[in-house]
Amino acid sequence: MDFNLSRDEQMFIESFHDFCKREIFPFAEESDRKKEIPRSHFSKLGKSGYIGLMHEEEFGGQNGGALLSTLAMEVISEYCGSTFFSVGASGGLFGLPIKHFGNSEQKRRYLPEIISGEKIGCLAVTEPESGSDVSSIKTVARKMGKDRYYLSGQKTYITNAPNADYSLVLARAIDETGSEKGLTHFIVPLDSKGISRSNPMDKMGLRGSPTGALFFDSVEVSEENVLGKIGKGFRQTMQTFNAERLSLAAYSLGVMRACLQDSKSFARTRKSFGKSIYQHQGVAFMLAEIYTKLEASKWMTYNVAWETEELEKEGKGNMKLAGKCAACKFFTTTSAREATNLAVQIHGGAGFMDEYRVSRLYRDIRLGEIGGGTSEIQKLIISGSLMK
Repeated sequence: MDFNLSRDEQMFIESFHDFCKREIFPFAEESDRKKEIPRSHFSKLGKSGYIGLMHEEEFGGQNGGALLSTLAMEVISEYCGSTFFSVGASGGLFGLPIKHFGNSEQKRRYLPEIISGEKIGCLAVTEPESGSDVSSIKTVARKMGKDRYYLSGQKTYITNAPNADYSLVLARAIDETGSEKGLTHFIVPLDSKGISRSNPMDKMGLRGSPTGALFFDSVEVSEENVLGKIGKGFRQTMQTFNAERLSLAAYSLGVMRACLQDSKSFARTRKSFGKSIYQHQGVAFMLAEIYTKLEASKWMTYNVAWETEELEKEGKGNMKLAGKCAACKFFTTTSAREATNLAVQIHGGAGFMDEYRVSRLYRDIRLGEIGGGTSEIQKLIISGSLMK
């Protein structure tokens, strides 16, 4: 394993820290309160190179690897989780499947404006009666005529649904004879006739990242907008989920780093019984726990990122790492949830107030053990990979 970055990569991470502290962090509390991040975040992060880190230079990307991308995701997550989720859903969950499975025309048409932040994308898989069980989705795409499909169904809990320009929609493809041809991804412009969307949903956390439902009523989709081959959508989704799980681990690192930073600062300045509270053993132990959870999670995450990058260099997908991606997500998101709880406890009554960042971190991190597959699903994937 080699976690060393090149000089240029080190400089990028250092400058990206400064960028996020200057351009993203000042809006984090306001975004949580107003329930939306500034649209300008997308274009700014596009110009910074962040959105295109793992995309090809031909389409405006940086040709970066999984390790560099993971480190950058850790950075932005420390400053604003809502921005991480919304921008990641666009450049990652929508953009990366097009990079991996799309044809040259699809890449040319959609990736440049996604990478630049000019347009916003989303991935629509979850349905009212289908979450972790992807194979049970009911949305259908019926082929009618030589090169047209008609999409009908509903998607819910979709990040960026209220404001996205495009969606990658997973549906059951039905041919002209009525035979099912398997799960398939369709690239769908969300201004198409027959599409409606809900208002942003009220959420416990990550309030600046809009989540909503999409409704499709016989939406016409050209065969040109099929991603990859008909019937290959399930495997595409699983590969995308592996990448998402690694990104959620990176998010968890950023949250734990913020918890440790804020808790150290508070423990130094807050005094009780005549001394700073970090000098009390109970508080000192909690600081030690947060640090240990962060360090253990960090090396587990970096290892999976490094292995992902090595497979990419060989031109291979990440399916081989399904168990490790699941274990990484399970461990880091659990650790981060525990770390936010400790951070709030260190802050005492102050930690219960929205004035302090740990209050938001505590609410935000709860999605980590749900999104991208629940912790229970991760355990099934882990045990399944062990027993192969």
